[in-house]
Amino acid sequence: MNLSTLFGSLVEVTAVGILLGAGLPALFGLGIRLAHGPKTVTADGTVTHHAGPVGKTAAGICFAVIIFAVLLGILWVTKSTIHQYLGLDIFNTEG
Repeated sequence: MNLSTLFGSLVEVTAVGILLGAGLPALFGLGIRLAHGPKTVTADGTVTHHAGPVGKTAAGICFAVIIFAVLLGILWVTKSTIHQYLGLDIFNTEG
């Protein structure tokens, strides 16, 4: 293994760590914000949030991406067990 291969692998692992470690929680926060919509303050001081259909759809997309990433991670962690018991090679890694 030479230095360029090692550095390339380090960059890949760091990028994935940043994406999953900070990206998914940020996407969750964005989804929560979009699901609530803009706030409205009434005359008595009550604050209400009303999300429109675009905000709700965008929030649903954010949450769907998060659920997909979590399920993909679970499948990746359990890929050997799935291959052993079910004979399925989901990621084509069990050569």
